[in-house]
Amino acid sequence: MSDPAADRARVAKAMGGVYAATLVLEALTLLLVPRTVAQDGGLTGLNLTATLGLAAVLVVLAGLRRRSWGFAAGSVAQLAFLATGFIVPAMFLLGVLFGGIWIAAYRLRRDLLARAGGD
Repeated sequence: MSDPAADRARVAKAMGGVYAATLVLEALTLLLVPRTVAQDGGLTGLNLTATLGLAAVLVVLAGLRRRSWGFAAGSVAQLAFLATGFIVPAMFLLGVLFGGIWIAAYRLRRDLLARAGGD
């Protein structure tokens, strides 16, 4: 029989890695946006600042995911990522995709913690 506290800790650590990986992949995706916008002739200072700034925020949030507010901040970042669809419409689709991954990871975490005897 395994220790429920140790199981919960393993689940939290593993899922934290999933959340961090998702945020980093989103940041890498955002780094491709300026090139796409520039090809369409719509690259402005605001678009560039918004995409690069959000990419930086996502990387920082990936590192801060262990904080008590890290998951909530990452969830808000999902909405900001979705809003980049106003810059490049294809980002709406990617925002929904990454949001779905975020929700699926949350549900998986919840199910694994329930099996481990936690929350």
